[in-house]
Amino acid sequence: MTTRGRLHSLYPTIHFIMNKRIIPIFTGIVITSVVTVAVTLSAGSFSGRWGTFSGLDDARAALKALPMEIGDWQAEKEEELDKTSITMLRIQDSYVLRTYRNSATQAIVHLTFMVGPTGKITVHTPEVCFGGKDYEKDAARSSVQFDVQRETDEVVDSFWRISFTGRSLDTNNRISFYYAVSPGDTWTAVEAARATYQAYRYVYKLQAEAFSGAGEEGDNVRQFLEDCLPTIHKHMRPCK
Repeated sequence: MTTRGRLHSLYPTIHFIMNKRIIPIFTGIVITSVVTVAVTLSAGSFSGRWGTFSGLDDARAALKALPMEIGDWQAEKEEELDKTSITMLRIQDSYVLRTYRNSATQAIVHLTFMVGPTGKITVHTPEVCFGGKDYEKDAARSSVQFDVQRETDEVVDSFWRISFTGRSLDTNNRISFYYAVSPGDTWTAVEAARATYQAYRYVYKLQAEAFSGAGEEGDNVRQFLEDCLPTIHKHMRPCK
């Protein structure tokens, strides 16, 4: 038999071997690709990377409708977050950043109220973002509770409180922060907010701060929250 004839007779064997090797490899590549795409799309959908979440538009609209005047507290300034923070937190137009003044006491409190994807929004705390060469932390954060009368029931909210003192000789140069995360019902001070709320696609975050003087009697943020939390609750929607 000629060389050409021998090769021709081997074609069925070669074809069988190639199919046995290539088909499983090809099938594996296809399966891996499909799984990768599915996981990527699922993660993107859950995190909001590919669009908005169901319910988030309503939550955003309710939040943005928070009154400029709440009892004796009147918003005298409304500001915008810098683009870097908006991109990092992925909150776009899902926040209010205001300065409220009490018409009776003239106390001033700065409020940041936002709703957005769980993750970044839960880990950026005053301990991480504030301080530096001008301020130092007074002590470890502590939990403060508020009894809040809502329209249909009464709830207990808890917030982390932490304060920083300026390194200057001015003893009044002390600022207090209150902050907490909520899935749309109550505010809770938890040790690991990201892990606690990981089942939710988005959550609320509230942070309020003010210069508090040298002692606790100057803590205007607590009074602000006692006065305003019932109204804030009216502008929250259950997260999903």
